[in-house]
Amino acid sequence: MLRMYSMITEYPTLRKATLVIPACNEAEVIVHTLALFRGALDHERNIDWTIVVADNGSTDGTQDAVLGVSGEHIQLLRIKEKGKGNAVRAAFAKADGDIALFTDADLPILPEEIIAAVKLIAEGVSDVVVGSRLLPQSKMPGREWWRTWSSLMFNLFARLIVGVHVSDTQCPLKVMNAKGIKVMLATKEPTWFFDLEFLALAERLALCIKEIPVVWDEHRYPKRKSKLAMLDSIRAITAMFRIRKRLSIQVSLLERRL
Repeated sequence: MLRMYSMITEYPTLRKATLVIPACNEAEVIVHTLALFRGALDHERNIDWTIVVADNGSTDGTQDAVLGVSGEHIQLLRIKEKGKGNAVRAAFAKADGDIALFTDADLPILPEEIIAAVKLIAEGVSDVVVGSRLLPQSKMPGREWWRTWSSLMFNLFARLIVGVHVSDTQCPLKVMNAKGIKVMLATKEPTWFFDLEFLALAERLALCIKEIPVVWDEHRYPKRKSKLAMLDSIRAITAMFRIRKRLSIQVSLLERRL
């Protein structure tokens, strides 16, 4: 079921979209991911797409791999500052469309689902569309139980500490209109917890947020391994308190700009 947190104000239909893919040492997967997107987008005629790979200090040849397939609609942006949040913000700052979104380089969510989310924004249905692995309609084939449990615990603490009500803050699918882009650019978190900060701000500013179910496959590239460690839990809790501390000031500044 889609969740709406506020009524959206009248907003023009948007047609130009910038997809940001933050990447750090993704040479093994990025070319195939871009090929899948290019194939899916070839069938779209109503949205003008740009894909920006925001390289975050790769040392494995990711930049060369992207340059090998870059063209009119695929661009490489080199980011000096480490951190996923820094990479996404830098790319959003250069986006020339009225729709911006990001997803992960290992493509756990298929392009067709991402395109469908963009169309919701283009049609003016919502300010922000968020993928959620934790909605009843979502499917996660092959996902280990402890990863789902970890996501549930993270989002429970996010609600308790930061006050965010979105069910899955860290799912790497966030699509937004011009209003949402302003909120994203106002975030400060350099780490991969920037999603949480963005959604906390968006909720407090009463942006219209829709959650959509996804088919989640984090094993699309078996050689690409991601690990969870106890230290990650400590970092997460620390980031939540860090984000909560600056929210009031950020909301006050953004209210004057939206």
